[in-house]
Amino acid sequence: MTSVTVDLGEFAVESLAGEGRLGRVHVQARMARAIRCYLGDRSAGRPGWRYPMFLQGQSPDVHVKVDLDVDEELWGEFEAEAEAQEVTVEQLAEHAALYLAAEVNAGRVTERILDDLEESE
Repeated sequence: MTSVTVDLGEFAVESLAGEGRLGRVHVQARMARAIRCYLGDRSAGRPGWRYPMFLQGQSPDVHVKVDLDVDEELWGEFEAEAEAQEVTVEQLAEHAALYLAAEVNAGRVTERILDDLEESE
């Protein structure tokens, strides 16, 4: 495991926190899940996966520092992906957070859980 700190915009943090006052307690774990989900879909060809080119060079107005404990290999892959897409790690982390929120809203997370259950039988 490696410890890293990323700056996210308030909107991304709220997306990770979800509803309720206690949601912020889980932001770190959800951010790690967002990174894993995002990298896991690398070859899926889903629309919206790549960081939007029109947002390059922009950063959120409100920054929230999020401390993460992430698998070292996973973090290395994430850094490499940010470099490949020519964006900062923070930009890609914010994108991954919003990507996960969109996946949850689209019901794809439920679909993945059901697929995993079928595979383990």
